Amino acid sequence: MSMTRGTNPEREAVKEYLQQYHDAKVKKRILEERHRTLSAELRDPGVGSTYRTMPTAKRQAREGGAVSLVYRISEVEDRIDQQREAMDMIDILPQNSMERTVVEMRHIDCKPWEKIAQAVHMSRSRVFDYYNAALDTLLACKRTGKLVGEYMAGKEKNKRG
Repeated sequence: MSMTRGTNPEREAVKEYLQQYHDAKVKKRILEERHRTLSAELRDPGVGSTYRTMPTAKRQAREGGAVSLVYRISEVEDRIDQQREAMDMIDILPQNSMERTVVEMRHIDCKPWEKIAQAVHMSRSRVFDYYNAALDTLLACKRTGKLVGEYMAGKEKNKRG
């Protein structure tokens, strides 16, 4: 197991690549909650609201927001599906290894480090050691290098464009 500390650009790229799935799931949850709130407000504007013959700009924006939210949720779901396919990278790690368990808990289950450490009955530093070892194993695979390289190139292209 590698005990190297400090920043390693290749490791950071793999972490960022794996983090996409987690980020998309979090964004989806936020958008779904916002959609539920807006939908509830649209269905029941509340007691004591005044009836207006002409809709106000605020009301129109709210309705447009609810509709656009559905599309944004759909877009996020599409991103999640795309990233699920990319998460096949984790299959490179041995099936019952602690390295795989830690990576899956972090990037698929979206668990914070404290919860992972509790679940596997280890200290956080020990969990980080397994996580870094997993990243090193993934980096040693040519397929990972190709996927991460394509991701980083696309990210750089988006930054410039």
